[in-house]
Amino acid sequence: MKKIYLLLFIFGTVNVALGQNNRFEGLSIPSLKQKMDSTKDGVNKVQLQLALGKEILLKAGSGSKDIDSSMYLAARAARLSRQFNYPEGIVNSMLLNALCFNRKQDERKGYKIALQALGYAKKVNFSLGMAESYIAIGQHFPITGTKDLRTRMDYYSKAIQIFRKVPQLHRLASTLESQAELHFLAHQRTEAIKLLFEALSVNKAIGNKRVHGIYWLIGRTSINMGDFPNALKYHLLALKTGKKLNDTTLLMCSIYHTMAGVHTSMSKHREAIPYSEMALKIARHYNEGEYILVTSALLATEYTETNNAAKGIALLKSVKKYADGEPEKLFVSSILLSNLSHARQFPKAEIYAQEVIGLLRKMPPENHVRFLYAFSYLAYYYMDTRQYQKASLYADKYAKLVEKSGIPSGIRENERLYYKLDSIKADFKASMKHYLNAQRIKDSMDNVTKAYQISLLQIENDTEKKNNDIDSLNKQAQVKDGILKRNQTIQQLIIAGFLVLLIITGLIYSRYRLKQRSNKLLLRQKSEIDIQNNALQQLVHEKNDLIGDKDNLLFEKELLFKEVNHRVKNNLQIIMSLLQSQSGYLQNENAQKAIMESQNRVQSIALIHNQLFQTDKVAEIDLASYVAQLVQSLDFSMNTDDQKVKIDSDVDKIILDVSQAVPVGIILNEAVTNALKYAFPDNRPGVISVSVKQEGDFIALKVRDNGVGLPSNFSLSEMDSLGISLIKGLARQVKGTFAIENDSGVTILVTFPRKSPI
Repeated sequence: MKKIYLLLFIFGTVNVALGQNNRFEGLSIPSLKQKMDSTKDGVNKVQLQLALGKEILLKAGSGSKDIDSSMYLAARAARLSRQFNYPEGIVNSMLLNALCFNRKQDERKGYKIALQALGYAKKVNFSLGMAESYIAIGQHFPITGTKDLRTRMDYYSKAIQIFRKVPQLHRLASTLESQAELHFLAHQRTEAIKLLFEALSVNKAIGNKRVHGIYWLIGRTSINMGDFPNALKYHLLALKTGKKLNDTTLLMCSIYHTMAGVHTSMSKHREAIPYSEMALKIARHYNEGEYILVTSALLATEYTETNNAAKGIALLKSVKKYADGEPEKLFVSSILLSNLSHARQFPKAEIYAQEVIGLLRKMPPENHVRFLYAFSYLAYYYMDTRQYQKASLYADKYAKLVEKSGIPSGIRENERLYYKLDSIKADFKASMKHYLNAQRIKDSMDNVTKAYQISLLQIENDTEKKNNDIDSLNKQAQVKDGILKRNQTIQQLIIAGFLVLLIITGLIYSRYRLKQRSNKLLLRQKSEIDIQNNALQQLVHEKNDLIGDKDNLLFEKELLFKEVNHRVKNNLQIIMSLLQSQSGYLQNENAQKAIMESQNRVQSIALIHNQLFQTDKVAEIDLASYVAQLVQSLDFSMNTDDQKVKIDSDVDKIILDVSQAVPVGIILNEAVTNALKYAFPDNRPGVISVSVKQEGDFIALKVRDNGVGLPSNFSLSEMDSLGISLIKGLARQVKGTFAIENDSGVTILVTFPRKSPI
């Protein structure tokens, strides 16, 4: 049970991903894909590709395929950015690519690309690109070594300076938060708190309410400083804010976990259990092994401390499968040793004591400081089992490690450990010395805690004062802006009024001058009008005579046109009769069919002249009526009862000039005739659809059948039948296009521009 608070800081990792540099980031993956598919190449396309690549890479549970997808999108964005000379896109593509290599465990390649991104950003003077490159470079320096940690902090400081200068407040807030965590790891707690409160102020300024991560970091720092009241305060703020935002991410897992740790550190184990259970629930939802191990360890300890050791030990055994590496196995075995020892189950504890010793031997000595809790658990176990020599051995090892780490709480725990050992050995002088040392360290830690509380209170007051000053300045700025806008409005109204007055004055003077000129003109024109009136009266009489003659001529012209159409129709009927008579004398079936086709062609022209004769329009054809008559005629003459082919027509209300109506009629005749002849062999039933639609300034004529279709080797260019030749020639005559489609039957399509009737 001793030093269980060390578990609270296993989540102490820092990671800043590629920042938000375009307006599409933050959208869901389906939304980004939909927008990208409907966006043409350009800057927006690049930004969508980068945003989608980042979302795919950073989504929960992303794997190697997701990394490859992100790298592909980064490459496409880079190529498109170069094509459109978009340097910002090039830089951000390189940064996304660097992040992909980091995820592939190729940090060297990622570091090299991040350096190239920084160089290019400097070359094109892209400030935000430089800042993001500094962050990407800094991420390649681990947080475990003091020198590397300092280097990372230096790179983040450069990025923060740029974000403050540009300004880019969203990225400033997130980078301040990350930099604060680095200061926390560097034991610069006060500086960390200052940065966190600055991040809070920036988020407030931009209206970002997702600040529960910042509250959590402040609370976690307070735990480390032994300030449990403030730790509770800021953890409660973090939980309240997270719940209000319906956040269920791993951040909430960390908040619940450290909230439980606060209660555990205050020996309120029963109150800690609900928070640990929530943390473990979220960790299991995301199936994150490290989170599951750490939350389970703390929860198991809380069960054991509340006299439910069996439940805690069962939980620890159930999560052992998540311990993949040697460090994780050492962690779980150490916690099992501690819990079994506390439950006085020493025979079972001995098994895990041996496991811990064996695993420690596999760890490099330079890494033992990371596992000092294991030496502490071994020392307490051997002391509880009265193996004092072994207890002293591991207490000494623990003492060397805590001295190396310099953690005051660890040094104090070491003094307490020696105090108990010396008391058992009846070395009261040494025991008292260690007790006094432990008390002195506690007093020192209490003083540090009080100093931290004072600093925190001062920082809170300063931040509140700054925020109040900012609010006051904003209100003053709003008032001044309102006054300025009102003065500008008044000034604009005065200027507008003066201009209107000038315009009115100019108009009045202009009207006066115009009236004078008009009067002079009126006097001159009056005399001219008097002279012209007499001449006009004479012209009116002459015009009336001409109008009468013109009306007579128009009437005679219409009669003449009707007579011509009537005679043409009669002549065409005579020709059809002659063809009919001729067919009676022919024995050759092909010849008879040829004469019948000729009859139908003549009939298609005769129907036009018949309609012209029957209406008042001498040069216009109602296409819908004409097509209906033509289809009916073809159906009657060629569609036998055995064949059972249905002919449908769908024709828009179109008035067509007679010069186009004749070719259109022959085209329809040939298309329908061909369909009746060839589409339905062996008297098979079917449907022929005739469609004539007006599409803007064009007319689309379509004849479609659901018959057998064209042969597979059919070639329009090699087709030499009379019907097809007529259609092609007539399509050219009306300046149209001709096409044949072969899909579940044959479709003939002629499209031509509509000529307006005269």
